[in-house]
Amino acid sequence: MWWLLACTTPGDTGDSVQAIPETVASAVVDLHTVEVGQPVSFDGSASVGASFAWFPGDGSELSGQSVQHTYTEPGQFGAVLTVTGVDGSRASSVVKVEVHLPLLDTPPQRSGMLWIEDNTAWVLTPEASLLSEINLSEGTKVETPVCANPRSVARFEGVTAIACPEALWVDGALVALPEGAQARAVLGSDAGWVVSLAGVDSVQRWDGAWTELLSVQDPGPLAHGGERWAVARFRSESQAAEIWTFGEAAPHLIALEDDLRPDSDTTTGGVPNLFEQLIFTPDGGWLLAPGVQANHKRGLYKSGEAMSQETTIVAVVAMAQVAGVEDFERRRQFDDRGRAIAAVTSATGNMLYVLHPGTQTVSVVDVWSGNQAGSIWQVGEGARDLWLQGDTLYVYAWLDRSLVAFDLSDPSYPVESGRWATVDEEPLSEQVLSGKKIFWNSRDPRITRDGYLACAHCHPDGGDDGQTWDFTDRGEGLRNTTSLLGRAGTGMGPLHWSGNFDEVQDFENDMRLHFGGTGLLSEEDWAATQDTLAAPKAGLSADLDALAAYVSSLDQRLPGVGPGSEAGALLFEEKSCSTCHPAPLFTDSPTGQRHDIGSINEASGGRLGGELDGLDTPTLLGAWDSAPYLHDGSAPDLESAVQAHEGVVLSEAEMSEMVDFLRGL
Repeated sequence: MWWLLACTTPGDTGDSVQAIPETVASAVVDLHTVEVGQPVSFDGSASVGASFAWFPGDGSELSGQSVQHTYTEPGQFGAVLTVTGVDGSRASSVVKVEVHLPLLDTPPQRSGMLWIEDNTAWVLTPEASLLSEINLSEGTKVETPVCANPRSVARFEGVTAIACPEALWVDGALVALPEGAQARAVLGSDAGWVVSLAGVDSVQRWDGAWTELLSVQDPGPLAHGGERWAVARFRSESQAAEIWTFGEAAPHLIALEDDLRPDSDTTTGGVPNLFEQLIFTPDGGWLLAPGVQANHKRGLYKSGEAMSQETTIVAVVAMAQVAGVEDFERRRQFDDRGRAIAAVTSATGNMLYVLHPGTQTVSVVDVWSGNQAGSIWQVGEGARDLWLQGDTLYVYAWLDRSLVAFDLSDPSYPVESGRWATVDEEPLSEQVLSGKKIFWNSRDPRITRDGYLACAHCHPDGGDDGQTWDFTDRGEGLRNTTSLLGRAGTGMGPLHWSGNFDEVQDFENDMRLHFGGTGLLSEEDWAATQDTLAAPKAGLSADLDALAAYVSSLDQRLPGVGPGSEAGALLFEEKSCSTCHPAPLFTDSPTGQRHDIGSINEASGGRLGGELDGLDTPTLLGAWDSAPYLHDGSAPDLESAVQAHEGVVLSEAEMSEMVDFLRGL
């Protein structure tokens, strides 16, 4: 379009008409993806106008039809060219520029249940003690039995290693662990396999012999980037979460501090917890830790504010400099998403994909701005791990027994592009598998409101989260999360510290009264069975019975890690510990008895709306892995737990023998 302007000039006998061109903005950039510090050339030569202003998107401004600019920070930028015409009209054009930090020569690695190289995926199915090798191009699969209950798979120079509680599996050969150790995660290196070892609280390297690299409590996931290694503590103490970096430089502790900010409709305070994965950014300079933020200071006794489904836990990703501290302002919470269990960055490190198994969702986030860039929905039941290869995001939908691919070539519209079965034969019964899916589900409004809570968010894989919660509003008190492992549902007696649930189906009360869900029972059946020790709920809901079937299937505890001690066993009898903790279950809970060892106090609350007359006796089987101890979590270790018993006095040598005995159970 052209505008007409009437004008006269001296000597003219009449009017003449001069055309003014339409203002046009046409922005072109020579590089859409650049490294920080690399010059970018912006070309507006195809534009039409009187003046040209460039706004690269980082707060700077340049003038000229064609300019050059250097970005000093990573991120996704929309560079805007604004052209002003001779008549004052304006036109704009935008070009996208992605700026990234210098990338490592070798992409970082992280531990997990999924590993992909080229067109092959290696996937673990813990319930079947199985490794599946899937050819993604041909769709073929090879299943290989491996060590029991595998937790982590890794590849290095064509060799596969798997971490299991009782062994390291390396290409079919079982490697004995150090005495008292249980493997949680593994990654390969030129120097050997690096393994995080619970029980002995260390990270060690195996290259034909075991060498300790780092001492760390409750070690969980591993990551490797450049010359640095990292390990996260799986369960956090209430003061701070812990990430350790180590390698050629001295070990360095990164503390993820307790968030003391007031709760809001979309955020909660608390400490990051339950780290199952840890990742380096592709530049090797930052660590990202997906987990939950446990709002352990919330509750009527602790803060005067009752807990709710939206103020208990929230999905979180913490971000820290490898050689520095956490960037607290970049700690990202995800409202209505439940737990964050895994994450992966884009090749440039600018986009982050975060997996939420409870809501079956992947959140897409700009790493540097923290802005949510999108979501991928319905990724599969109990999704456990992620892998990004090119424009394809792979999601391990663990409880769907599927590996699912999503095409991200159009970031605004990700679509499923492939699906492969991970096992040929389901290892669980139909009912138990159904119950396990319910255990992990925070998407179903019958279970919880707004996607916040699932059983697995406090009982990871049936275990415990290491936190003490304030259940005063439930008629209870301070309650340390107990492990469900080995209990076989109510096989060791009633549930909870006060023994107020006599069947697993009583978790219907938690769903309705505390999770904000509508429940799995009909309203009529709920009205008749709300009293947890009166009319039974069993047989009234197929879904509730399935949940009970899964929890009851948890009949195996982690084996002991201590050397055992005959002297400790004798002391156990001599001090009458076996009166309340009789073998073989090491609890008298099946008898229905409750006791006060001198630990009940004003914070202990009540039972069923009345007085707390005693506490259920916890089993000592697997106690080594369930710190802190006692109903209120007041004992940080086994020594403190023993000392808390009124009338039990042990010398230093006797305490050592007693603890050796307990760690062996």
